[in-house]
Amino acid sequence: MARTHRGTRCVNRVLAPRKPHGTWRLTTLLLGRPPVLPAVEIAVYDLGHLAHAEQQRWRVQRCPTHALIPEVADMAPGEWEIFDPLLHRQYIATRLPVGQARHRGRA
Repeated sequence: MARTHRGTRCVNRVLAPRKPHGTWRLTTLLLGRPPVLPAVEIAVYDLGHLAHAEQQRWRVQRCPTHALIPEVADMAPGEWEIFDPLLHRQYIATRLPVGQARHRGRA
């Protein structure tokens, strides 16, 4: 999301080879409060074991280089939307990505 000195969007990846990665895991999601649909097992990319600074870097979607330069402007403001499993059902994955070990946990 960072803007380069040429005014273009940074094309470096957030997932960097030399940085710690998150972990794909399966967890149980209860839909609604109180649950209005049966529990669903979903795949989540867990950043919880990473250092706080690394979690923040992921949340602001910056490559490791631009994360170190706070004065670099973003191309567009962040537009995070709270995930609602009832409204965003098409984004729920019930299997881990191919080649990922199976980890179980809670959402």
